[in-house]
Amino acid sequence: MGARAHWDETYRILLPQVLRPVDETRREFAEAVFQAWLMWQGDTSEEELDALITDEEISVLRALEEACSLGWRNALLGRTLADHGYETVVGRPYGGPHGLWGAPARTTADEGFRPPSLPRPARWGGELPVRRSLRDALSSATNRFDVVVRRIRDVHAAIATVPVEGRPPIDRVREVVTRLCLDAWHEAVEVHRRRGWDDAEWWQYLDLENLLPWMAVALGLPGEHPERYGDLVEPVASRTVTDSWDGPMRWQAIPANFVSELGEVCVRLALRD
Repeated sequence: MGARAHWDETYRILLPQVLRPVDETRREFAEAVFQAWLMWQGDTSEEELDALITDEEISVLRALEEACSLGWRNALLGRTLADHGYETVVGRPYGGPHGLWGAPARTTADEGFRPPSLPRPARWGGELPVRRSLRDALSSATNRFDVVVRRIRDVHAAIATVPVEGRPPIDRVREVVTRLCLDAWHEAVEVHRRRGWDDAEWWQYLDLENLLPWMAVALGLPGEHPERYGDLVEPVASRTVTDSWDGPMRWQAIPANFVSELGEVCVRLALRD
């Protein structure tokens, strides 16, 4: 099975998860982590649940989140992973669809818990993060593969806003790319209130390099390697946005020339493939 078949099969398997209510899937995962906690720690009293979480409990919780995340992935993709093996693409250490492929289908429970990193003071001498209660930490447990589902969900939502009207997929690319760019900018600037960059380029915070491959898969665009669509983002940003590295976030809207050029190069790549 080639790389594109891996992407297509992964998309097909994950799409039902994408269409489920977000709160429902998060609640199910948190419940799975809580059940794992009870199996590992035993009965936990109401007083213990309401107490501030300790360093030791953070270590255990993170290990359980890791184990449950891999268990969730294996339940959905285990047969696919076993049938087709684990690809390692040169320059892409995780291979295949961004982080879902390229690592053995096993959990931390198989190899024993390892101490994860614990909260530390902020880089410039700040205090430790405010501790939550054990109950809050358990109820907000995070599936580390949820980010992949979220990306597919964002792509699915963007495609749904573009009328089909009998047009072939390639004729919808520019509009879908525009929608993805606008939604990503809104998420970064309006929802998360980001007003500057510190540890990455401005375009990396938009996550477009991870969204565009799933767009290619969802639209059925040609090409064996959908990740090539994500590779277009950096060069387009470099040649269309010439301000200083932190300048773009002072703007009121995403640069229009970046959006239009990105849509154009995506169309050209689809035509070439």
